[in-house]
Amino acid sequence: MRNESTKLEKVTADAERMFREFQIQKIEGLIPYLPPDRIIEMRILLAHRDLDLVLREYLQGNNFAVVSGRGPSGPLHFGHIYLFNVVRYLQKAFDIDVYIPLSDDEKFVFQKIKSLKDGEFWAVDNAKNILALGFDPKKTKIYISTKQNWVYRYSLEIARKITLSTVKAALGIDDSANTGIVYYPAVQIAHILQPTIDKDLRVVVPIGLDQDVYMRLARDVAVRLNLKKPASVYVRYIPGITGSPMSASAPETAVYISDNDEEIVRKVNQAFTGGQPTVEEQRKFGGNPDKCIIFKWLSAFVFKSRQEASRFAELCRNGELICGFDCKPMLAHYLIKISREIRRNAEKIDLEKYMMDDDYVKRNS
Repeated sequence: MRNESTKLEKVTADAERMFREFQIQKIEGLIPYLPPDRIIEMRILLAHRDLDLVLREYLQGNNFAVVSGRGPSGPLHFGHIYLFNVVRYLQKAFDIDVYIPLSDDEKFVFQKIKSLKDGEFWAVDNAKNILALGFDPKKTKIYISTKQNWVYRYSLEIARKITLSTVKAALGIDDSANTGIVYYPAVQIAHILQPTIDKDLRVVVPIGLDQDVYMRLARDVAVRLNLKKPASVYVRYIPGITGSPMSASAPETAVYISDNDEEIVRKVNQAFTGGQPTVEEQRKFGGNPDKCIIFKWLSAFVFKSRQEASRFAELCRNGELICGFDCKPMLAHYLIKISREIRRNAEKIDLEKYMMDDDYVKRNS
């Protein structure tokens, strides 16, 4: 338990360092200006860069777009759902366009998939499950990166504005990296800047703090291309079910939308908690929700208000809740319910209504 607690403390320290070094602002000052939703109520949004500027422009009649992608290398897990719930909130709250790149090229050059054919398979699977969350087909464009000719054209223009030394420093790579990795930031930035290039829309990108390196590169490139700099909103870190970061290469850290009911229950039952070693000690001393993965997941996916979360935390501290009898079954129940609903909705998705065809940019420029 000590090792997992140390990991969470490191995440918090890294976030504070990011605030100091990269002019990222905490979200609290903007809460009154954001439409109400459990995303806002539960403080899923942690911080932002230039969201205040985006909101001022929006109030003056200038729309914006949201870009948030997925590297398709396997089934979606709840960490992805956590992020795309934020994307869906922004679309509904502001009635804006959303662009969802499926970066099969990224997973290929980073050798997370064996072939682009594998990437296309997972792209289709992931797309249906993402769209099952409830995106507006008239305002949502989703695309597979390697299927879009404009991605190559735009990334060439962008690549001329980035030096090799900048990419190596940003990604922490050396000369042993394949050249696809070196070039890929230009592709990622093309995804981010496409609505700005084509429609003069400022872009907001919801991401985790660990992905901010791409945003800093994209903002630098935007200045060099005389484009509006993209803004970003940062989601609060949610640890994997084991306490380690969620990773497709470590399936035990995540709960997947494709997991059956029994698998979800098994993973939740193995989760790190803030409880005592025995029921008797839990009743006597209470638990620590601040260090509990189950509590963090309930806050991310289940609780509707901070008041509800506070009441739950108090019951835990008072020893009135038992991890294995109360909290874990509750979380498993809701994860099963959510995953079933997503899979059911995904079966009804007509992907063609959302897919960006290769002439989209030409027609809409």
